[in-house]
Amino acid sequence: MPFHGRPSDACGPCRKARLRCDRIRPSCSQCKRKSIICFGYRDVSLLLFKDESESIARKVQWEKNGKLYPLTLPRQSHEYKPPSVTNFNTVDIVLSPLCSLTPSHDELAVGYFMLSYVPASPFSYLPEIYDTTASTAQDAVFSTILAASYASLSLHVGSGQLMTNARMHYSKALAQTNAALASSSTAILDSSLISVLMLGFYEAIAFSSRRSSTSWTAHTLGAVQLIRLRGTKQLKTDLGKRLFLQTCNNIRSSCLQRGVPIPDEFQQLYEQAKPFLDPGIPLVRFSPLLDKIISFKVRIQKHLPAQELSGVIHEALQLDKETQVLIGMLPDSWHPQVMPPHMTPRWGYQGLAYKYSDHLISRHWNILRLTRVFINEVIWHITVYIARSKEQGMPEICRHCKDLDTRALQITAAANRTKMFIDIIAGVPHFLDESGKTFTPAARFLIWPLTIVGERATMLETVQRFAIWCLYEIATQARIPQALHAAEAVEAGSPTDWMHLFQLG
Repeated sequence: MPFHGRPSDACGPCRKARLRCDRIRPSCSQCKRKSIICFGYRDVSLLLFKDESESIARKVQWEKNGKLYPLTLPRQSHEYKPPSVTNFNTVDIVLSPLCSLTPSHDELAVGYFMLSYVPASPFSYLPEIYDTTASTAQDAVFSTILAASYASLSLHVGSGQLMTNARMHYSKALAQTNAALASSSTAILDSSLISVLMLGFYEAIAFSSRRSSTSWTAHTLGAVQLIRLRGTKQLKTDLGKRLFLQTCNNIRSSCLQRGVPIPDEFQQLYEQAKPFLDPGIPLVRFSPLLDKIISFKVRIQKHLPAQELSGVIHEALQLDKETQVLIGMLPDSWHPQVMPPHMTPRWGYQGLAYKYSDHLISRHWNILRLTRVFINEVIWHITVYIARSKEQGMPEICRHCKDLDTRALQITAAANRTKMFIDIIAGVPHFLDESGKTFTPAARFLIWPLTIVGERATMLETVQRFAIWCLYEIATQARIPQALHAAEAVEAGSPTDWMHLFQLG
């Protein structure tokens, strides 16, 4: 494998047409002028070796006409329609010299998925699991990983053919998972639960409509019965505990999003599992508070009589205090660092940018912030209602809420909510690549927080527009169409509850 000189670091279209590429990010001038997609620039340090008998790698390329997503925030989202892509022919694949020089499509898809999606998700155990299951290729876990891998790579390169492959593996995975769940001896295995969780993850990645959220919910509720069947034996191994907590988190998130009570049988099982769980784990520490918040949301969705309004506000204030206590208990290493002005990328809102140790920590912070947003919005809306009712002289409200300082409560709740919005968007630069210019696939976990900011920050126009703009840019740069759907839904005032899927997985 001799050295053959330094390869070109121009973008793919310019190399193919032998044009001079100015390498401007995120798109070169030639591609902009021709109105074609510029897929960025390869790492030439990984292309300094060449196989004398075969080409460096199998080439796959997609052909596109027009722009996939707007480069700047449009005023009317309907002006931009992503083109349909069905071909998957040749795109330059960058491989390490340690990798096979003729990788299969499976290897390319799985490699991309493991490097780009898994590190920011709770599925960090997948690489080891995949190595074990790949030897047989008949395991449901193997099929679900392939389904998610092809789906993620399909979004990255815009290939309809790859998404077809993803659906094929998904269908196979469903059949294999159902077969495993049909037997009591195989249903309790870790592999069966991993398959169920991965099917839900696939639904989140390949999400194409609101109907998919129903499928994700079905997988989640099915997991309730599965962990009940597995009992406390599942908690005797590290992997078993991780799978249990991951499933519990999905169940609670589903209940919170749908505004339904947590199933009694799940609550009983979790109580039995508590002695086996480390209270220092953030998910374990956060669970009791999350249960209270779910119960609180279910209750306030119903009509509240005047005599209960004051109690609801005091309960919300207590939940907010408990959330702040949890935040105070986070280790110092978890706290974000404020980037100095000279290091802040252009994505820093008004020059403010946070840096975290890793993506999972950033996601945990955003969950806590969204919790406080919800609680303080409840306080704000109820106090506004009480204040107006007092002005109108409604006797019941005046009698039961006379001791409430509604003005002070409104000011505090609004300030808390604004602080959470600013903190969320200050974490946006953390999801950029090393160049600090382009969003990585991990930015999919920003979709839900930014959607909330875009919907709720109506009194902070610059914050709201920045959040929507970021969603469009994530769609463009990280090739995540769900971010486009979210931005369009926010601008149109459409329901976005289904976007919570992208905070999970």
